[in-house]
Amino acid sequence: MKTLILFSFLFTLNLFAQTKITLLQFNDLHAHLTPHKTLVRVGDPCLTDPNGRAIIGERGGLARLKTLVNRFKSQNPNTILMNIGDTYHGGVEASYTTGNAIVDPVNQLGIDVGVPGNWDFAYGPAVFRKRYLPSALIPTMFQKMLPSYPIKTPTFTNIAANLTFKNVGPLDPTIEGNHVLPPTMMIEKNGVKIGFIGITSDIVPQMDKRLTMGFNFVQGEENYKNLINKYASELRKQGAHIVMVMSELGIQKAYRLAQIINPGVDVIFSAHTHELTYKPLTSASGTWVVESGHDAYLGKMDLTVVNGKVVKKKWEVHTITPDIPEDLEMLALVKNERESFLRTDPNMNNPLGPKIQELHQPISTVVGYTTGLLTRMNSLENSFNNAFTDLLRKKTGAQLAISSGFRYDSPVAQHGFLYEDESVASGEITLEDLYRFFPGFATIATAEIRGDSLKMIVEERLTKTYSQNAFLQEGGWVGGFSGIDITLNLNKPDGARVIGIKYSGTDKDLKADDVLSVASCKAPGEEASNMLCRHSGFTNKAELINSSTGKAWTPIDMLVDYMKTDNLQVGKRHSFVDVSRNAIWPQYMFVQPLPNDLSCIGSKN
Repeated sequence: MKTLILFSFLFTLNLFAQTKITLLQFNDLHAHLTPHKTLVRVGDPCLTDPNGRAIIGERGGLARLKTLVNRFKSQNPNTILMNIGDTYHGGVEASYTTGNAIVDPVNQLGIDVGVPGNWDFAYGPAVFRKRYLPSALIPTMFQKMLPSYPIKTPTFTNIAANLTFKNVGPLDPTIEGNHVLPPTMMIEKNGVKIGFIGITSDIVPQMDKRLTMGFNFVQGEENYKNLINKYASELRKQGAHIVMVMSELGIQKAYRLAQIINPGVDVIFSAHTHELTYKPLTSASGTWVVESGHDAYLGKMDLTVVNGKVVKKKWEVHTITPDIPEDLEMLALVKNERESFLRTDPNMNNPLGPKIQELHQPISTVVGYTTGLLTRMNSLENSFNNAFTDLLRKKTGAQLAISSGFRYDSPVAQHGFLYEDESVASGEITLEDLYRFFPGFATIATAEIRGDSLKMIVEERLTKTYSQNAFLQEGGWVGGFSGIDITLNLNKPDGARVIGIKYSGTDKDLKADDVLSVASCKAPGEEASNMLCRHSGFTNKAELINSSTGKAWTPIDMLVDYMKTDNLQVGKRHSFVDVSRNAIWPQYMFVQPLPNDLSCIGSKN
């Protein structure tokens, strides 16, 4: 009888045993090894706030992140660290090493599971395969695309349910339709099984078709709904007590999917859009959606599990600030990776193609000064793109200049600007700063474009940024235009947001058959097409040659040359006027608003 009572007691104790699972989300590193300045929103962190403002503070750094990760793992042995998207591309150290300089420090973090991002494909299909796959799965045709040195690889498993092989020829060892990476992963902590579904970015085909050689990416809302439902069901059948989605689709798509998937997914951890959810977004399916900004933050999700069921979820955002001690081992590793970039002459060039950009000065070199705050932190129009496109027009004499809508951002403030720690900005722009704004290798080209084609480009960018259909968005921002003034209404439907376009500083309307001279960045792969800056419709395209070198100008070289004789001019002009007067960041919570103004609908933690 005593044995039976003891057995019943132990059974009851086990039945109601409580386990806390901690999930740490780190996303969108973009090759930031060291602490850096970033724009930080202050004011109410969840509601549209007319008093919301932004300050510049120091954030990030892998040595501080490592300390924070170690702290949470010591507090709870049932902790899992996730890395979601855009890891090995984004700065000067990455650009000249095809991401190798970033691999060892990231491996040192102790990541348990990861998902590649769109920029992790940017070194081409050969490097992607070499980084993530066994050599046996690299077709011979891709071997010639690899640099002479080895490609370093992550030591943690990466997953992607939406990425499959597309056979490229008779010598391709892969099988059409097979997954490139495992679609899911199961991790067990203290008897609790946590299933992960990986989803990489779906915009790689729009970036550059060459990056997709041998790959198929799932496209479309319905297909993603079915994909998540399928793998969530499979994981539950395999015994998963918790199901998580790690998504690099962006928060707009993640939030939409949370509304329409079957119940059973506990959380979608979103990345790609660099948005910061202080409160989780809730949904019709019961799924929470969260995103941890970028490398300046670490998300922490605590789940309380009783008898195999999640009974409580708690979400926190932890900011990686200067008061966090730096892990000495990581600090030494980062210093070692950066050492060659701080030499008197690093003597580096593009390892994967023509020597269009070379590095012959330490990246700490001050190359110029700014007259205002340089940042890209605005989804519609920002000060860096305006300054750069103004410079392009001045250097080329073109009527119009266009820049891409990258989210890359390393703000630089003018002399006298007061930082968060009350230190005073010098206004200095270093070479490393420029590579943060232009991390890839591109050239400057001139061309011509008709007024009707230009309007289509503007509408296309507005759709890809503000469409109410999340799956028409790409997660990037509108980009920069100099030479035209655009009146628009962001509340209008796709393709109908532009009210009118005038030549800057005049009352002259842009007509459909007007032909404008234009200057812009020419991305790799746009050599023989009518494309420029990832837009079509251009004619008479030609690279702009630097007469002193005989080579095509690059954005970085042009900026350095310009600042030899003048400061980078940051004015207060606005090419866009939104008559709907939508609130923008930092008055609005997100930089790129969610459809139907849902940025702060969430559950209490």
